[in-house]
Amino acid sequence: MAPDPHQPLRDDVRLLGEVLGRVLRHYEGDEIFNRVEQVREAAKQARTLDSELERIDNLLREMPIAAALTVARAFAHFLTLANIAEQHHRVHRRRDHARDPHGGPQRGSAAETFDRLRKGGVAAGTLASAITSMRIELVFTAHPTEIIRRTLLQKHNRIAEILAFRDRPDLTPDEQAESLADLQREIASAWQTDEVRRERVTPLDEVRAGLVVFEQSLWDALPQYLRAVDRALLATTGKPLPRDVSPIFFGSWIGGDRDGNPSITPEVTRQATWLARWQAADLYLKDIVALRNELSLSASHASDELRARVGTAHEPYRALLAEVRDRLQATRDLAEEALAESTPKLTGVAPYLSAAELAEPLELCFRSLISKGNEGIAAGRLTDILRR
Repeated sequence: MAPDPHQPLRDDVRLLGEVLGRVLRHYEGDEIFNRVEQVREAAKQARTLDSELERIDNLLREMPIAAALTVARAFAHFLTLANIAEQHHRVHRRRDHARDPHGGPQRGSAAETFDRLRKGGVAAGTLASAITSMRIELVFTAHPTEIIRRTLLQKHNRIAEILAFRDRPDLTPDEQAESLADLQREIASAWQTDEVRRERVTPLDEVRAGLVVFEQSLWDALPQYLRAVDRALLATTGKPLPRDVSPIFFGSWIGGDRDGNPSITPEVTRQATWLARWQAADLYLKDIVALRNELSLSASHASDELRARVGTAHEPYRALLAEVRDRLQATRDLAEEALAESTPKLTGVAPYLSAAELAEPLELCFRSLISKGNEGIAAGRLTDILRR
């Protein structure tokens, strides 16, 4: 009998539910824990017995308001944990599929889609041209009821990371025990954290919430996805995704939509754009610092063009990227000063005012690496930054 592919998901949901149960018993007492269990069991029975719906109704009506709210919070936390487990399970299934030496590309992936189009009669050149000329713009819009506090998002991400760690087949008993303790700590901390803000959500709160998605998800997800598109395009058409082509763009209405909302003023839009610029500069800055640590190559591995740009520096890539780092810091400082409406500091370092300015020294690094036979290094973090 073939193993159930969804058993790991059920195991994770059961584990997270057990840990949440221990947290409830510890912090809320046996009475609340037992009330939650009664409702949970009645809901489970209600899947097959309609009469149990009346029991659930009675259980909830009999509870004091404070207890009912705590029970509702408990189920909200459990559903969040179940969603985390499901997302982790999707990643797990995708990795299992990719590791199968006898399996083809997963349906819906770029590799499977491009291959299907080729077999359906689409010429290689036509497919390559369509992908490289494509522009898909995903636009963020505000939805205050869906704003989750950043602190909780970080806890949810850590829970997902712990589940991924527990999938390792080589864990020692001590590591298993420690990871379980880590789960308990994160879930206990989440339970004791307010889910809602004490102040009314402002348009700029919505802007910050949208930018968190870039910081914690899209910044890493986008280049990973474009690498997959690049591999699939090369395999099916013989042509890679050009480095300066990114089929996916992002936009935002948050803080700038003119739909009659009196809270969206010109000043709010001004601050929204500066917040976005600050976030971009900060994310690029972290990437450039990491890239500068990687590109410690000596002058003999740099092109004449690069050496002419930085002079006699022993490590020309790092010398050039130091300038990029400083200009990104100046860009971030400029955004901070604009948000604070303070006078700009006269540091002598020019901020970046366009993406092209930032790309220019990075393209120089890329050309230099290629000219010295370092295609593999150029195809790493540097390409990811250029595609961002």
